Amino acid sequence: MKKVLALSALTVALVGCQSTQTAQQPAPEPVADCYYYGNPDIAAPSWICSPNANQEEYIREAVGFSGDTAGGIAHQKNLAILQAQKELADQVKLEILTQVKSKVGTLGVGGSAGATSATSAEKNAISNVVLEGVETIKSFRGKDGYFYVHVGLPRNVFQQNVERVIAAVEESSPETIPESAQKKNADLAEQITQALGDI
Repeated sequence: MKKVLALSALTVALVGCQSTQTAQQPAPEPVADCYYYGNPDIAAPSWICSPNANQEEYIREAVGFSGDTAGGIAHQKNLAILQAQKELADQVKLEILTQVKSKVGTLGVGGSAGATSATSAEKNAISNVVLEGVETIKSFRGKDGYFYVHVGLPRNVFQQNVERVIAAVEESSPETIPESAQKKNADLAEQITQALGDI
């Protein structure tokens, strides 16, 4: 009888062990929100793909990057900074110019009422305007060997940059901003700052 009970207990133990051992399947690879530019298989910090995360402090943000260069890491970082600043400036200045034309209701290109396209003279004029107060938020060399720089334009310096762009547009194309608006450039800059700040 003891042998039968011992055999039964052993059988139950073996069956119990077998039932708990199931085939382990590998967990699926998690999908990242962002990948490095230099290697699309390596997950990257989300700010590289979505730089406009800190909208309370910075009105606009941008990321620049640079691959490995013969000039070394310092040169690589400088190239990334230049690209980030250019990306930010292009984005901000075009938005400001579009708002200038929208707010003052100019004739615009081709003389069509209410047009908001920029002329080449206006684009050339604002391309020479350097944004003041741009800050470097983050910079580092990624796992892909690229150097990444995250820059932002703080809200507290945005209006002065709007005023500088408006002055450049007015100088290059006085007909863009009617005389009545020229006298109120500070008001116009404030309206544009408000409009772009709410986007």
